[in-house]
Amino acid sequence: MTERAKFIVEGLRSGVPYRELAKTIAFGREKYIDIVKRMMEGVEQGRAPKLPSLVLRANYGEGKTHLLHSLWGAGEDRNWVVSFVSLSKETPLDRLDYLYPKLMGNTYIPGSAQPGIAYIVAKALEGQLLPEARTMGMSDRIMAVLDGLVVHDEGYDELLADVAGDFLSVADLKRIYRQNLGRAPQLAKSSLKDEAFEYMRLIDWLIQKAGFAGWLILVDEVELVGKSGKGARSQAYANMGRLIEGKLPHALSVWALAANFFSDVLIRRNDREECPRWLAARPKEVERAPWSEAALDALLESKLLDPLTLTQIKALVQQIHGLHQEAYAWSAPFDGEDLYEQVRRFAPTQDTRLRTYVRLSLAILDVWYQHEEPPVIEYLDPLQDAALDEQTERDMVNGKAGEDGSGGEDLWHGDGQQDGDGRKDGGDGEADEANSEPDKPNMITRRLIFHD
Repeated sequence: MTERAKFIVEGLRSGVPYRELAKTIAFGREKYIDIVKRMMEGVEQGRAPKLPSLVLRANYGEGKTHLLHSLWGAGEDRNWVVSFVSLSKETPLDRLDYLYPKLMGNTYIPGSAQPGIAYIVAKALEGQLLPEARTMGMSDRIMAVLDGLVVHDEGYDELLADVAGDFLSVADLKRIYRQNLGRAPQLAKSSLKDEAFEYMRLIDWLIQKAGFAGWLILVDEVELVGKSGKGARSQAYANMGRLIEGKLPHALSVWALAANFFSDVLIRRNDREECPRWLAARPKEVERAPWSEAALDALLESKLLDPLTLTQIKALVQQIHGLHQEAYAWSAPFDGEDLYEQVRRFAPTQDTRLRTYVRLSLAILDVWYQHEEPPVIEYLDPLQDAALDEQTERDMVNGKAGEDGSGGEDLWHGDGQQDGDGRKDGGDGEADEANSEPDKPNMITRRLIFHD
């Protein structure tokens, strides 16, 4: 338990959420976890869910990413395959053929620490797939890939890589098909941009055939759609709408976005009217307009995560108090309630963000652990929402939206810029001492300038 507690505390300190941490500390978000559990229960019982998607909106620093990891843990406990992606310029929602490989590269079966779909495909192939597949209206390309997988002979690894998102060329797919079946496949002309959703349908079906309860798709940093131009946003909403409308019968999707997306993008740019209109004006895109409307309605109807009550905040601080002592085998000279009162003195305002409470709690405990005296926090910079200004194509190519395409930081990142030796800089050139590990002596000073 000591090592586990240390692992959890260091996860809180580093600001990187993960399943074990999220399972242990729910951050007062049990209500939303229960909602998704009920949605999963419906899929498990073969009922078409009334709501196959959930859109979560929260202020910067209020635990969106942590909640997604809590949902990941809940899905894993129920034998669900989980895919987790954060949107970026390399993982754009407007291009499913770019998003799909990232999704597959971050797909986990229950109990696995490594992503991948090889087991899902192999397990599904133990059954008789082709008769049912031929009744499902899958595309010619998908059927050609599935025919080759079922033969399990020539080019199997290439076909498996294709399903994982390393798409085969048409020529290579035809070559493998001829080697396995002795004839050329009948392939209608199509683009990978169009085929990507067919691959998602295939994975959704294979997951069910492999004996898993369902597929939980978690999408973080959805607000980064707002950095794209109108055309890309329109396409992104359409792709989101296909999932929101339940086009994957064994899948649920949860989307997390920053609260300011509502005002800075949806309202200010009038996307509910402009983006479906942009699609409807283009003959090749007109059928996608209703999907974009579905996504935009869901985004507009999304509610802010309920703010934590003072009782919930106190319970969280007390939990951190216990975990910290367990992790480093020491006894604090004050109890959990006293720690909460100290945190409240440093952050007395009602709009203090969740992340600030976590980091203040750890900073106070860390300083007491190393110096046996209280910290002096001279400055507390409140968290701010990230800007969602549109980026031009030139900006995106030059990386001005950030190396990861984010143009901003999630609540668990961005305490400053990283310097050459991997330390975080608090914005004024001083190392962020609140993130130092407490078991290394002399790493934390009593006097803190708290950049949050």
